Amino acid sequence: MNSSIRGVVGRALLITTFCLLTPLVWAADTVLFEEDFEDVTLEASIMEQVKDNKVWSGTPPEGWEITNENPKDLGMPEWRTWAIVDLEWWTATAEDQRRSEFTGVHNDGKGIGNGAVSDPDEWDDWAGNGDPDAISRWNGHLITPPIKIKGAAAKSLVLTLDSSWRPEDTQTAEITVSFDGGKEERILLFKSVGIDAGAHTLVTIPTLNMDEEDIKDGEQINETLEIPIDNPAGAAEMIISFGVIDAQNDWWWAIDNIKLISTAFSVEPKHKLAVRWAELKS
Repeated sequence: MNSSIRGVVGRALLITTFCLLTPLVWAADTVLFEEDFEDVTLEASIMEQVKDNKVWSGTPPEGWEITNENPKDLGMPEWRTWAIVDLEWWTATAEDQRRSEFTGVHNDGKGIGNGAVSDPDEWDDWAGNGDPDAISRWNGHLITPPIKIKGAAAKSLVLTLDSSWRPEDTQTAEITVSFDGGKEERILLFKSVGIDAGAHTLVTIPTLNMDEEDIKDGEQINETLEIPIDNPAGAAEMIISFGVIDAQNDWWWAIDNIKLISTAFSVEPKHKLAVRWAELKS
């Protein structure tokens, strides 16, 4: 073996040994997880007034979980918990009511396609079993599979997603995270104040130092959220949960284009990372 080849082999062995002995450190803006729901196989609608094929599914992407926390057989079947749907069909089922404004800020002109939707308003709008929201509040969660984050620096993760939220009565939405099987930590809270108070939302995002910022009805129908996460050093896995809780005959929360990004360094909890809410509304 000549000296130049020996040098290349030696360097390769040195690099391999270094990689095996050195903890993984993610490069800047590494996408650790993403989901746009486009690979979910959609089925025919069940009871909705707009009948169609390949528009709805109660089965989430592989590894995800949808919890069914509402009384069995109560309300519109398609909306008894979170659903993966063709978003144009979803808009048509409810005679729009501004749902069509959710186009996804990060869709790059590709159309809205599929998304994940919680719609207590449509759930209640079915006369097949009385008055659903007089019997029970609506509760449901959409939960990711465990996401590998080993090597991410502490406080370096950012969750981004396209979001359409419209408040009305008592509905609440939250995003929580947990690390290595630990307790859930809330990173976002939408709390509807109610019709009598003008149907606005109090928004809390701890890592952006947002404490009950007041957002009016209709101003969060089409926006992209960027939420820093205080992930602990050394964590190997995390789970993200999207929940709508304590809802009645309210409006909706629809989400799409979810990404978990690791930056090279820890993220300061300042608004400069995320577009301000007032600017998102455009």
